[in-house]
Amino acid sequence: MITENLGQRSIQRAFLMCVFSACFFLVSCGGGAPKPTIIVSKVADRVFVSNQQTNTLQVVDGQRDKVTTFNVATGVGPTSLFEVQGKKFTIVYNSFEHSIGTVDNTAERQSASVALPAAAASLAVAADGSKAYAAIPISNCSGSTIVGAIAVVSFGSNSITGCVSLQGVRNIVLSHNGAILLAFVDNSSTAYYVTTSDLTTGAVAISDAGAVLDHPGNAVFSSDDSTAYILSCGEECGGAVGSAKVSMFATSSKTLGSSASVAAAHEGLLSGSKLFVAGTVPPALPGGSPQGMVQTVDTGTLTAGASAVISDGIHDTIALGSNNQLFIGARACDNIVHGCLSIYNTSSGAVAFSAPVTAP
Repeated sequence: MITENLGQRSIQRAFLMCVFSACFFLVSCGGGAPKPTIIVSKVADRVFVSNQQTNTLQVVDGQRDKVTTFNVATGVGPTSLFEVQGKKFTIVYNSFEHSIGTVDNTAERQSASVALPAAAASLAVAADGSKAYAAIPISNCSGSTIVGAIAVVSFGSNSITGCVSLQGVRNIVLSHNGAILLAFVDNSSTAYYVTTSDLTTGAVAISDAGAVLDHPGNAVFSSDDSTAYILSCGEECGGAVGSAKVSMFATSSKTLGSSASVAAAHEGLLSGSKLFVAGTVPPALPGGSPQGMVQTVDTGTLTAGASAVISDGIHDTIALGSNNQLFIGARACDNIVHGCLSIYNTSSGAVAFSAPVTAP
């Protein structure tokens, strides 16, 4: 801004100085501090891809399937991304620095960050973006001797506002309405639930008098949250041979119901009445090869259909795309015959694989 006590000649001189210097710093001619200009991608169909090498979220043009030159700076080692209702924010877990960041989708920048006491093995984010829950296997709640905690992060205050002790907690799954959190621990056949409105009740073990569960490690909630389908990893996670299954859990009574045996159960996705379950069957004999499997469970009758062979490994990603294509991703796969990505046609049962990585 040019001050009012400058004469007309001074104004003209200041203006000419800017013109002859190409006005690279136009605001400096008025003596005011420059305001930073936020430049955003303005990509209509935008996709964020985490890049741990550059500590950014790369902006991809979804319509053109092309990486743009725009990036969103995050904390160190961005890994998991969670989009909240309304798509106003994206929650990002920065694994190398153990923090949870909030990315403003409109401004395309990380606007806040909350540090965790140690590495999180799993995160669950409330649909409205108000809270996040972090499973931290090697952390403690204040005053507790139990090694293992579920930290509650409130984004309103950008701080940790609660903690639930649970020894060795590894994976957590939150209901759509945010009322119930299911928790699973390593090397255990016990599953737990947490009532998020009353953390003082702690993590409560789900009663399993019939020993139905065998190394449960994941769950999928129905759309109305009345039922959770608990996935018993079974043999893949150190349990008995042939013990992988899907078990119903009634959220109102907190009781287990019927179960369906499946080939393997490590990751799942529910679409309508169909529950797609993927996992890996260990080799039957020493020196044999593990076998990835995907199977469809009818939740109405709780019966499992035929299994289809997919890539092996630890399946941790599953998504339903267009044209009945189910994308199933794995890490630590064999990656010699097939790549780590399998595409399962839910109508025909056909499976396509990504190409294996070959040595240069």
